[in-house]
Amino acid sequence: MKRSLLLFISLFVVMVVLAACQGGTNSDGEVTESDNEGNTEETTKVVEDAMGETEIPVNPKRIVSQYYLGHLLTLGITPVGTLQSELDSPFLQDKIEGIDSIGTGTVSIETVIALEPDLIIAADPESYEQLSKIAPTVYIEYGKNNAIEELAMLGEILGKEEEAAQWTAQFEEKAANAKEQLAGVVAEGETVTVFEIWANNLYVYGNKWGRGGYNLYNVLDFTPPDFVKENLIDNQPYAEISLETLPEIAGDHIFLSVYEADGGDQRAEEIKQTNIWKSLEAVQNNQVYEVNLDDFFNFDPISLDKQLDIQVDLMLSQNQ
Repeated sequence: MKRSLLLFISLFVVMVVLAACQGGTNSDGEVTESDNEGNTEETTKVVEDAMGETEIPVNPKRIVSQYYLGHLLTLGITPVGTLQSELDSPFLQDKIEGIDSIGTGTVSIETVIALEPDLIIAADPESYEQLSKIAPTVYIEYGKNNAIEELAMLGEILGKEEEAAQWTAQFEEKAANAKEQLAGVVAEGETVTVFEIWANNLYVYGNKWGRGGYNLYNVLDFTPPDFVKENLIDNQPYAEISLETLPEIAGDHIFLSVYEADGGDQRAEEIKQTNIWKSLEAVQNNQVYEVNLDDFFNFDPISLDKQLDIQVDLMLSQNQ
């Protein structure tokens, strides 16, 4: 009897020791897993940008981003807030439920504070200075890089490198198909230009600021006129030009958008009636492709994908 009792006590002591090694006890005396057992995963990491190093959450739950809404959605991330211009994108309307506007044009600091972000993505130095006082903030300069580069940068910051690579691979496959469809539409040696008309201004765009330029020059590999190549491609996003310089800059194919506010639509019609406009080869050959500015304002991955469809359809329909 004593031997059995001693054996039982010994076994009980061993079990208690093992339980103590594996965990602790809660307030009710129940055995729990040790906080240190297997809990080696880092919850923060340090990223570096043009503003320096910043410690950010590894898995942020409440992201506020000035821009880059389409990029984040492509990566499977829904931010809690972004600028209204991002929310207005026609190609994102079925994906923005629950995302708050943080301002129109400029960021409302009060709104950002109320959203309680654990990570902020700023796009200009002034906003960064203010936003970085609220929560960990990373800086990606708006318009400095093209959309694919921005997607890769965000993928690295947010641990979504695989998602970024997958989307890019799919888009490259789509681009290859688009090139096949458009074979012969833009002849060898022909050039393509992107213009936009405002009430009091006329602009030409490169490949870094919406209006479909990235697709035309980087995806479809169309050739820009010399002025665009020397001044805008991978450089400045756009340049203001005069009506008189149009013949020097206009390509054999023109993509045209109009900012209709303040009389921009009327100005566009006036320009189309000038001898300068009518003398352009693209006009004479029915190779001016007019696009809706709302559709071509943004240059996130989702927008690029939809814009490519529009561009291909326009070029095919006018060159049958």
